[in-house]
Amino acid sequence: MILNWSLAGLVAIGHVGIFVYLTNLLHGVGIMPPSRERVGKVHLSMGLLVSGALAWEFFQGSGTYWSWPIRGYALLCLVVALIGIPVCSLLIHRRRIPDGIAEHTSDIDLAHRLGKENLIGSGRHSWLLRIKGNDSFRLRKREWTVTVPTLPAVWDGLSIVQVSDLHFAPCFQQRFFEHIADEAAEWPADLVVFTGDLIDHDLALDWIVPVMSRLSGRLGTFSILGNHDFDHRPTDVQKRLEEAGFVDVEGIWTQLKIEGMTLALGGTSTPWGPKLDLNAAPDADFRLFLSHSPDQFPGAVESGIDLMLSGHNHGGQIRLPGIGPVFMPSRYSRHFDRGYFRSGRTLLHVSQGVAGKHPIRFGCIPEISRLVLRVGHESSLSSSTPQNARLSQDATPRIFSSSD
Repeated sequence: MILNWSLAGLVAIGHVGIFVYLTNLLHGVGIMPPSRERVGKVHLSMGLLVSGALAWEFFQGSGTYWSWPIRGYALLCLVVALIGIPVCSLLIHRRRIPDGIAEHTSDIDLAHRLGKENLIGSGRHSWLLRIKGNDSFRLRKREWTVTVPTLPAVWDGLSIVQVSDLHFAPCFQQRFFEHIADEAAEWPADLVVFTGDLIDHDLALDWIVPVMSRLSGRLGTFSILGNHDFDHRPTDVQKRLEEAGFVDVEGIWTQLKIEGMTLALGGTSTPWGPKLDLNAAPDADFRLFLSHSPDQFPGAVESGIDLMLSGHNHGGQIRLPGIGPVFMPSRYSRHFDRGYFRSGRTLLHVSQGVAGKHPIRFGCIPEISRLVLRVGHESSLSSSTPQNARLSQDATPRIFSSSD
């Protein structure tokens, strides 16, 4: 009996793992409402139906024709539970940052500094912010020193501030986002980029200009949209971002002259928004690619992009001990959860963002990032450095000039 219940438990774990994987896949392929809601309901119904079939076979199995497909699926669930989930979780846990990247981190408790009730709004998900242990009102400021071998030598020390996935919604007070923007604005930055998912409710459209206008880069301030922005009057979102001083690079390339060298900068929110032709980038000494979803990384590698900045996955929002993230809206499921990935000449940074439609975070603190780019070969930092290592960096700002 104990053995039977143990097998049933493993089958259930494997079934949940398969359901989560398919959920992540469906949310990463660009299905737009109302089709997204219909597909979600069908997916949930099928998951429950299969759950019922497995339970029936376990308790009432009769060896009929229909039992064999169910037993075959149960065997697959066992493989997922015993091999798939442990191996994937181990790979996530053991992943290391690429060589030549160092981090300095500081944490801020906004609830302690400003008072939690002064930050919680009246939206329907606001109750989640009162759950004990929710990290939504903590902020991690990550300052990275990033060695990029393809960076022009005259750009050594070029700085980029990345903010991602703010998800303006009335479950928060506007002042929460104002403080996030103020913290990002404290950093000296040559470029400021926003990598999508600005808004989650039409009522928050009026927050865009007063919050986002606090951010400004010496050489430029750029933005793209995210999948949630397309649910809430995306044209108005873009217009207000432009009023706040951002240059919209959604689906296009633009060029900047910095110290006599050319930077090509382009962006996309594909598969929800217009696709950027990575092979049509203008001639440049360095190519920077903003993509809301990190799923575009293989294409960036193939096209020889130098640096790619993304968000979207929120680090999973909830990270379980020993397992890591669970739900993640990506065609690659949990792979591009957060941090750095390198392939060929291309380096990807995935921000775990600030908020989310459902404002709950455990083991996944909201973050903003500043990247200081350095020239040269890979540094002496060991590739055994874990993703969450805290290392010192030289953050001395350098002033760059633009020819434009």
